[in-house]
Amino acid sequence: MDTVTPDETSLSTRSVVSGVVAAASSAVLVAPGLVVPAYGRVFATALLAGCVLAAGRLLVATTVAAVRRDPPPVPPTVELPSVSLVVTAYNEADVLADTIAACTRVDYPADRLDVVVGYESASTDGTAAVAEAAADTHESVTAVERLAAPGGKASATNQAMTAATGDVVAVLDADQRLESDAVARAVRWFTADESVWCVKGRCLGTNPSGSLVALLATVERNLVERTEFVARDRLGGFAIFTGGQAFFRAAALDAVGRFDESILLEDLDMAYRLQRAGGRVRVDPAIVTRERNPVGVSAWWNQRKRWARGGMQVARRYLGTTLRSGPPALGARVDFAATLGALLAVPLFVLATPLLVLAPWHGYVPPAVARWLWVAVFLAPIAAAYASLTIDARDGHHRSALEYFAPPLLWPYAAVQSMVIVVAFLDEFVLRRPTRYVTSTVDDSED
Repeated sequence: MDTVTPDETSLSTRSVVSGVVAAASSAVLVAPGLVVPAYGRVFATALLAGCVLAAGRLLVATTVAAVRRDPPPVPPTVELPSVSLVVTAYNEADVLADTIAACTRVDYPADRLDVVVGYESASTDGTAAVAEAAADTHESVTAVERLAAPGGKASATNQAMTAATGDVVAVLDADQRLESDAVARAVRWFTADESVWCVKGRCLGTNPSGSLVALLATVERNLVERTEFVARDRLGGFAIFTGGQAFFRAAALDAVGRFDESILLEDLDMAYRLQRAGGRVRVDPAIVTRERNPVGVSAWWNQRKRWARGGMQVARRYLGTTLRSGPPALGARVDFAATLGALLAVPLFVLATPLLVLAPWHGYVPPAVARWLWVAVFLAPIAAAYASLTIDARDGHHRSALEYFAPPLLWPYAAVQSMVIVVAFLDEFVLRRPTRYVTSTVDDSED
């Protein structure tokens, strides 16, 4: 697929067409409400029910994830597996050196660890020089050049993994700096249980002061990765890993194949394939990498649209007959279907929101219980965000003071993100636009 930067996706005819199609789609969904009063009331009730379920799920996830859970130590009779840390980079010279340095400093036996840095030859900012210099300086570092045109994260990772020799293979983005104990802790999950094929940690944002966008993205990711992702694993749901950082059993990758290069959310696709093959994905919030979130609106918008459209591509591919039998277990399959079904429902609800105005126009007044439920829905993510910050403080991950002011702003942030999902939906299912991988270039240098 074509790979472009956020600077190459500015306002264009494509954007105008998307706006027109969105308005037309909204009109089609809303029109029946002009003549059928019950239509708007049914929509309002369905929207409230969906929001209540989502809010309840978030609060349950926050409660479950608050409980500490550690992997058992590696038995002294068990030999530590070899580990390959695979880092991919495209025009990321400003962060790559620090990431490589963090990889070489992790607390793991040096003779059991190697680092593979895969870089795109099309990089124009000195990324190649950084990668090659690291390989010349550190015996454990290998630089792998990808000579083809940039094809997205999956292509870069697959190319770099050809040089990985470890029993465990970790994949990292160029700006994800591992904490010193991350590798050793991930390995403990693999040595404790042969059914574990993947271990996912979490990414803590380092630049909440970079902009309002970076602040809200930091709080949002902290909330989702510290609660929702953890609870899915612990409750037997569909375990997700996204955001770059993940550890894999090399034998599992041999069994299911490499990352799919035709899809925008290759990590979600891989999560499904691993669990479909009978492997288990563990999520451990104590395995930490640190990275910057997008500062500019364009970089953030394109990153989130890529994630949303990639999720829809996974839904298109797997929702259906493949979910009728396991593995994974029934609960995980239902959770997978519900998650992707909700993603597909969001744009339809957003486009139909003018019905909320038509319902009162037809004389509908929501009962008192509905009003109280809406209050609970509004407060749930704010409470969960503060809870996740409290959990982090308990566990020694102290967050920026700015993050404590951000949770009340999550609702307007979510409203903008819902528009991202609408655009992704139109691109994937209505306009059928070609898939393009837009990089998440971060346009600041703050740590």
